Amino acid sequence: MDQNFSLMAQSRANYYTAGSPVQFVRVELLKGDVTGEIAVCLTFKNVGTEPLTGLVIHFKCKDAAGQVLCEDDFYYEQLNAQPGDLFGSDDAVYVSDTPVSSVEIEQDRAFLNGRGVDLRSYKRVRLQSPRMLPASIAKTLQARTGNKQLVCVPQDVEQGWFCACGAFHPNEENTQVCSECGGDRAYIKAALTRVLEEARQAAEQQQREINAVANGQSVAAATAAAAQAAIEKQEATTQFTPAAEQENNPEMQRVRQYAARGGILDDDEDDDENTRMFDTTEQSGEVDYNDDEDDEEYDPPRRRGRYADEDEESEDDVMAERIIHWAPPITAVVCALIIATAVIYRLLIA
Repeated sequence: MDQNFSLMAQSRANYYTAGSPVQFVRVELLKGDVTGEIAVCLTFKNVGTEPLTGLVIHFKCKDAAGQVLCEDDFYYEQLNAQPGDLFGSDDAVYVSDTPVSSVEIEQDRAFLNGRGVDLRSYKRVRLQSPRMLPASIAKTLQARTGNKQLVCVPQDVEQGWFCACGAFHPNEENTQVCSECGGDRAYIKAALTRVLEEARQAAEQQQREINAVANGQSVAAATAAAAQAAIEKQEATTQFTPAAEQENNPEMQRVRQYAARGGILDDDEDDDENTRMFDTTEQSGEVDYNDDEDDEEYDPPRRRGRYADEDEESEDDVMAERIIHWAPPITAVVCALIIATAVIYRLLIA
């Protein structure tokens, strides 16, 4: 029955076989669109210097509970894999009706120009997982290089090098071009270096702008505070009167009459008797006003006059509070971006 298979999952090999001319690259699980069967396909690479004409492997497929679903040998015959070529992805080594959770691979024999080579003596070396690039950096790198597969940090390790697509190239392969994405090793590293440098400069510029705004608002806030202090000092100087003069001053007699209430009334009939100064008690709503219409001195005061909005915040104060509130988290985010860029840059250069 003919049917199409779609990719369900894939996983790269987390090891390489030191010294072997054949390297296991990845395993893929494909699902048939008619029967729903799961096909297991393996991909290998010829990293040697001679054409590969055949390969024998031993595989073991397991389910999620660790139970073995199938264990067998598989022969890749009539190959013509040249050095650097990938092969095997079109051949299903096992087709299962139940989901496959893991696959174990052991390389047995390779045939180089018809000459058999025992692969069982080569030692496996576990590889570290490639580091992922930040999404914004990866997107920029992909746009610069025209390669949509670049999502990792290109790295040089003792056993070889990782391409930015995540593919590992052992020293035995001796190549500067990725066999999976086609990217040039030096070009990708140079492009990423430029992207990281631009990101670092942009982050530093943003930090300088934030600092400039924050410092500017701090000066405004300090200026406002100084102006308020000057007003309070002027008010205290204006209201001061020597004690002897106060005793003989009829105006001060009226001041003392209302001083206990914290308000000053101007009894001039031509003036608005509701123009007052309030103490903090009245402003906070703690004063109990008498509703008796005959007692006008307990009418609820309305905030008017020179000091009516003394405690209200100005636009500069609001802006300063916003800067003080948001500057620390924004600065932390920008610093984190600079540190992340520096770490990736150091890994790249190293």
